[in-house]
Amino acid sequence: MNNLFESSGAFDAHVHLGPDLVPRAQPAWDYARDAAAAGMTGAVIKDHCAPTSGVAAALNAAYPGGPCFVGSIVLNPAVGGLNPHAVRTALATGGRVVWFPTYGARFQIQCEGREAMPFPMPPDFNGLTILDDSGSLLPEVWEILRVIAQFDAVLATGHLSPAESLRLLGAGADVGVRRMVVTHASALVPAMSIDDQRAAVEAGAMIEHSLRACGADSRHPLSHRELARQIRAIGVPHVLVSSDFGQTGNGAPVAAFAKHLARLAAEGFSDSEIGELSGAAPRRLILQHPVRTATASECPR
Repeated sequence: MNNLFESSGAFDAHVHLGPDLVPRAQPAWDYARDAAAAGMTGAVIKDHCAPTSGVAAALNAAYPGGPCFVGSIVLNPAVGGLNPHAVRTALATGGRVVWFPTYGARFQIQCEGREAMPFPMPPDFNGLTILDDSGSLLPEVWEILRVIAQFDAVLATGHLSPAESLRLLGAGADVGVRRMVVTHASALVPAMSIDDQRAAVEAGAMIEHSLRACGADSRHPLSHRELARQIRAIGVPHVLVSSDFGQTGNGAPVAAFAKHLARLAAEGFSDSEIGELSGAAPRRLILQHPVRTATASECPR
């Protein structure tokens, strides 16, 4: 495991840790220990219900030589949904990634049902959408995009529909958002088509594929061969691979990431391609901020 991660400079752009409202395979402290021992360069900590900048800052203080842990916020009901004030606060305190709604997205609820939510919602809650009744982007979405652009943060599409995601990416580009990524494109239900993935790249976004889609607990399992096919169809320079692990059924996230990354490599990717997909690409997207300096709660690296 160490040789794989050290050679690729693995940076997991999407991992779930405890404490959380749902059971997780590992608490953040144990994950940090494993990531450091494996030679990982860092990870983005994702929580569907709470900002993670504080957790990331604590781990960075404990591991000043790396890995680099990055905070984020997900725009679900627990933080007020499409809430520009929550976004500004999360980014001002060191967060770097803003995910649009996941379990609270209308598309997620339509496709997966209400049971995907980590806690009960009111019976009349039908999910969050970025569009008003006329099909225009909501004013608060424009404000959130401007905040993301101001902080040079990362816009991630969450569990919006493919059509919503493309609208969001186009609007993000219009207001100057420089860092955009389609969240686990092959794990959406239905998955984002290759044509839509190409359209997202044309809008300026990276395509994220999560290895959890190939995991034991995936509701719609994806083979590593199909994942490789989609990556090849879009092109390695436009793709990053994350784990999205942290579910109890998939075990410790670092080990699961390494196992599935090795299986993806076995589909014909060179060492340099695996290094690009799992290390260099996410680091460029998330860590390289030439137009601003880090705050005290961020990685100084």
